[in-house]
Amino acid sequence: MDEHGSGGKKEERKKDRVKSVTMTPNDAWLRPKPPKEVHREANLPRTPEDSGSEEDKRASKNAYFEEKKRWAKEQQKKFNYGDVVEDPKRPVAPLRDRPVKPGPYFEYELTHHQRVVHELDGVNYHVGGFRPHKARWWDEKFVRLLGTKPMHEPGRKIVRFSEKRLLKFDWLWTWRGTILSSSFIWSQLVLVYLIGTITFLVAYYIQTSRSGRFYEEHINGGTDDLVEVLEIFDEMQEIATIGESLTLLVAFVLGLYVTKQVDIFWNIRQQFFQGVLNSVQSICIRMAIYFPSNNREDVDARETVLRYGLLSTALLFKDAAEVDVWTMRQRQAAGVHDLSDLVRDGLLTEQEAILLQHCPAKSQVVWVWIASFFTKMCLDGRLPDPLKNQEAILRECTEANCNVSFVLGRINTQYPLTYSHLVILMVKVLIYITAIQAGYITSISVIFHYSYWAVTQIIMLTVLTVFHQGLIDIKEHISNPFRKNSTDFSWKIFHSRLCNECKAIFDAGAAPPYTKPERPKPAVLPAQLIVRQIISSRLRH
Repeated sequence: MDEHGSGGKKEERKKDRVKSVTMTPNDAWLRPKPPKEVHREANLPRTPEDSGSEEDKRASKNAYFEEKKRWAKEQQKKFNYGDVVEDPKRPVAPLRDRPVKPGPYFEYELTHHQRVVHELDGVNYHVGGFRPHKARWWDEKFVRLLGTKPMHEPGRKIVRFSEKRLLKFDWLWTWRGTILSSSFIWSQLVLVYLIGTITFLVAYYIQTSRSGRFYEEHINGGTDDLVEVLEIFDEMQEIATIGESLTLLVAFVLGLYVTKQVDIFWNIRQQFFQGVLNSVQSICIRMAIYFPSNNREDVDARETVLRYGLLSTALLFKDAAEVDVWTMRQRQAAGVHDLSDLVRDGLLTEQEAILLQHCPAKSQVVWVWIASFFTKMCLDGRLPDPLKNQEAILRECTEANCNVSFVLGRINTQYPLTYSHLVILMVKVLIYITAIQAGYITSISVIFHYSYWAVTQIIMLTVLTVFHQGLIDIKEHISNPFRKNSTDFSWKIFHSRLCNECKAIFDAGAAPPYTKPERPKPAVLPAQLIVRQIISSRLRH
């Protein structure tokens, strides 16, 4: 009885210890408590009440709590709530956008407003070698005065922004990645102000000279003659009508010009480029079903196909960026022919890099490699129904190759030069005519002391210049979204997203829900060799 009593106390202490490990008072509300049905489906031991004898009851109790302890540890690894408890308002990124090993490396800059990816050196630089200085939006030339790297940094990509916050008050302090961060817009605005100032000085001097039209009004500090004031007001309206008519014409033409480019942009992203990504996923689903095992041969086959698919998307970015490379310096800066980064990140081997070094269609050649790799597996007898699988894979690879060609074809096809030149000419003429008009009307308003005329003209000149120049800048930016601008596509994000999705597909194929501990392997169709009919009349006797 003493032995049984001491044994019972030990079991109770062990039970209490297991409870204290799995469900502490601080985090018990965070961890999901599995219902009894879940334990049944997960093949956990029977509960102690289900046993018959006392000895079986103790053994079942030990096994039950050991399994419960193991389940709790797995849940803690799977659902790590520690960071959420520390700072529930900390910004996060989607799981599928996490960096993958062995690369490529990138650094996240997460805020409540934007998710920014730094594809190169990260966000912090040393100014003068003393303290870390965070990258800001100002221009490269200004930063060079501090003896540091440019903070208008290449490789900084805005992955996503919060439209909900932007439409409220974030538009007030959002600069980086917008048209307001363009140095040319502000330099052109200074030029427009200069033209308006020169027009103002010339018109003011001519109108107020001794032989000028408003010499007496200038000497007398204005006029009280309402008839003359109305005549001047009608004259200002006639002058403003010229700018208004031209503004309506430019707005109509410019709207068509930008709208069509936006349609092309979405066509590139959602149809052609997404088609390439879908082809990679489709082939990976086949690999997950036909090669689900964790042996070396199946893992190598899956990883090879996934690596080639990721390589095709990476090379597509290089091929597309090469379209807008105009000098050798730009080519070196863009790295369109440099494959060392892909070798470093494990997407290319040294031998494959040599094969692609002087290839003019790198992203398309990779799909030939994928089709040839499947052909080899069909001939080696590693696929079920090899003939139909070969035809299906060839269709998939051909479709992906066509989508790559469509992407490059869309980017290489510009508007006709006459059309683009005419639209840009109309925008520039409108801006400069508005500057001259604002300068002349401001000179008249100063003479007659109607300051609100001058204020309205300066405001309209600023708004019109920024908006119209911003629209043609947007058209140029989205014409090729595979470059290094901050609002262009980030190939490292697409790489990580596609890699994480395909690896999740591989994991799902290796352990589907119907597997059990006694039969852990998933269902696999048996591989077959290619059988072809031989015509006897062609055989030599």
